[in-house]
Amino acid sequence: MIDTWLLASACLVLLLLGAVFRVIRTKSRNDRFLAALVAITIGSAAGLTLSISQGTLLVLDIAITLSIFCFALLIAAARFTGGAGA
Repeated sequence: MIDTWLLASACLVLLLLGAVFRVIRTKSRNDRFLAALVAITIGSAAGLTLSISQGTLLVLDIAITLSIFCFALLIAAARFTGGAGA
């Protein structure tokens, strides 16, 4: 019997591959940046579900660190490009 969390992690990895494909194939810098942020977020969600499935805390720590990095990068990019009312 397949573990539900492992199946969810596999589905998120497929979504991650789609987001990475979008990063590679798009022409606009803003679209590429947004697709990279989506890929990082989906990757951290896949890490979370994999951590639950395997019962290890190391993958969870990496997923949390990746999410914090993604949020900080989004704030810095919004401030640098003049978005979000800055």
